[in-house]
Amino acid sequence: MITGKSKKWIYNVAVILIFAALVLLALPSLQRAIDRAHQEIKPKNGVVEASAEPSALDAEPADAQSEFEKVGETDRLELMFRSSDSAIVVKDKKNGYKWESAVPLEDVETDGNELWTASSQSVFHLTFTDPSLPALETQETNSVIEQPKMKAVSLENGISVHYDLPRLQISFDMSFQLKGNSLEVTVPGKSIKESRDNWVMAIAPLPFFGAASDHKEGYSIYPDGPGALSTFKTNHPNYLNPYHASVYGSDTISFNNYQRQQNALLPIFGLKVGNNAFLGMITDGAYDANILYSPSGYLINLNRVSSELVYRREYEAVKKDGNLTKKPEKNLIREDHTIRYVFFSGEEADYSHMASAYREYLVNEQGLTSKIRKEDPIPYGLDLLMGIKKHQILFDDFIASTTFPQAQEMMEDLKKRGVESISANLLGWTRKGYLEYPSGSVPSGQLGGLSGLNKLSDYTKNNKFQLFLQDNYVDAWKGSGGFSTRSDVVVGANHFAVTDRYSEMFNLNAGKQNLKFQGDVLDPLSKLGITGINFDGIGYQDYYDFNKDYPLTREGTAMQWMEMMEKSSKKFGGAAAVGGNGYSILKASRLFDIPMEDSGYFFTDETIPFYQMVVHGLIPYSGYPQNLFYDPQLQFLKMVEYGYMPYYQLTKNFSEDLKDTYYSDLFSSSYNNWVDQSVQQYKEMNEKLQPTWSQSIQVHRKLQKDVYEVVYGDGTRVIVNYLPREIEIDGLRIPDKNYIVVPKGG
Repeated sequence: MITGKSKKWIYNVAVILIFAALVLLALPSLQRAIDRAHQEIKPKNGVVEASAEPSALDAEPADAQSEFEKVGETDRLELMFRSSDSAIVVKDKKNGYKWESAVPLEDVETDGNELWTASSQSVFHLTFTDPSLPALETQETNSVIEQPKMKAVSLENGISVHYDLPRLQISFDMSFQLKGNSLEVTVPGKSIKESRDNWVMAIAPLPFFGAASDHKEGYSIYPDGPGALSTFKTNHPNYLNPYHASVYGSDTISFNNYQRQQNALLPIFGLKVGNNAFLGMITDGAYDANILYSPSGYLINLNRVSSELVYRREYEAVKKDGNLTKKPEKNLIREDHTIRYVFFSGEEADYSHMASAYREYLVNEQGLTSKIRKEDPIPYGLDLLMGIKKHQILFDDFIASTTFPQAQEMMEDLKKRGVESISANLLGWTRKGYLEYPSGSVPSGQLGGLSGLNKLSDYTKNNKFQLFLQDNYVDAWKGSGGFSTRSDVVVGANHFAVTDRYSEMFNLNAGKQNLKFQGDVLDPLSKLGITGINFDGIGYQDYYDFNKDYPLTREGTAMQWMEMMEKSSKKFGGAAAVGGNGYSILKASRLFDIPMEDSGYFFTDETIPFYQMVVHGLIPYSGYPQNLFYDPQLQFLKMVEYGYMPYYQLTKNFSEDLKDTYYSDLFSSSYNNWVDQSVQQYKEMNEKLQPTWSQSIQVHRKLQKDVYEVVYGDGTRVIVNYLPREIEIDGLRIPDKNYIVVPKGG
């Protein structure tokens, strides 16, 4: 007689047997990948062909090292290639270290997860979708699962591989080529072929390149805000999500600014393993790319950082029943993508040298020039809120927080107090006031009109002060007028205007704004002695625009904005940007709102000033106004550590007047309340730090918890102590919550 307990036992055994059979049937190629037993056919006349079809050789794993052949060499590096699965190894000849695309199996800790063990051996990850499905469903696969047919062609110091995935009927090329001390990985856009049933969404080249286990010493860096660092650690949780950020801002336009994560301002990522490191930088196709950092504990116990190349995005489509659904964009983004890996070893293997390498790339290859002269003093950063509307039931009330004559009086007072250089920026200077967009270009009569602004600009020009007029040519409010909600705004892939849930907020088409900018803004202001326009909005977002009159890619949108900055520079001598996205660096003579903090991901261990190390000494920049910070002394120390100019957002009148406006966040802004402290800090920074203002930051490092050191180009050291007690380092005493400057040679 079979008891209930016996029945349960028989049922469990049956389920286990069925599951095991399914695994064996579905994943035969994975075991072959794990054993690295693939058929290999030797090169013939510079061409290598490899097939994924199983053979008798699959039963006997070959020695992994003997499978690799050298396909490229420079003075610094060797490139090795394995034809059976296109795995690569980059050998640093300086110390013999090997960077591998396939993780050594002894380092893979997956708790028996064969799928991720195999994934760790893959050369690419591929995200695809079936466009015929009623709603978007993406699937991810990789080179190990698909076992593509491959054809490799030799290049100078490298190799190009054509991948054909028969199951999906998708194919593309990927090349690996050494140049100096770097490896360039390129996916040509024209090489991608896809089938009717399977569309390419994204390709991630070398997803496990250099991946490190928990037992290695090192860290990953990723461009979250100014930069973020995550160390390798043996004690960590199982993470639910990785860091996954679209370069230059989210693909989705959001009208909620309160919960926005920090941008990936630069298209970079990096990895340090022991005394070796690399910096990855996307040199082509950055506008359609993501940066991925997966800490150990996310799906597999390996720390890895890489890029993902975007070929399609999703959008909201309207179904026949009126409901919304996600669909893939119809057209493939056919652009070339190149990721450059720059390698470091020994004392160079740190994020400071990574930042220096990216800085050199911008200067030597992208034409970035310095906007700071050696003798320049550190500027006093001064934002002035001029006017803003208070919306009321019958008539709006214009609040004049600072008139043009009052702004001049404040600058005259600062000059008398010993301020040598001022970088001023006017908010809400038009008759519509601050945060009313489009705001037009007519100076408010209640602030002093065009004649008042002209006198102010003459004063700043005669005293060699900077004066920027901030405006926003991106955002638009329906009630503000001056634009068409049908033809002038950004349109999504669903052919509807992109707007908020109330159809009140829009984004303006960059091409049309560029065309209007010359006649509507520059010409009317051409006689002013200002430094230039400060472009709000362009530095923290980027988007595709399917406007039928002026369609633009993300790169196209950014290029229109950059043309507007160029026009400002030609007309007035300068241009500024709020937000700091990487494309704005090349055209800006001043940068605003450069973040000091990352987004606060649970796996992030440190915020690092990677962005600041790239631009310091080249472009003046400011962060968050010090008068709006919860701890002014902490903010001051952060400005010193990160190389910011002192920066305040002030008004002549009291901030209580702003209570019922859209800018009630400016809670402490009266000039009289802040002038003494701000001038004292300005003088202190100029006295101690002026020689460093035009120099690059060569080294930034953590000496101990809450103590950091910054080393400039001439050897000047700045040690910042955030601790509530005095400390001693190398015989030097640093007071509590303070800093010291050690001159070069000291």
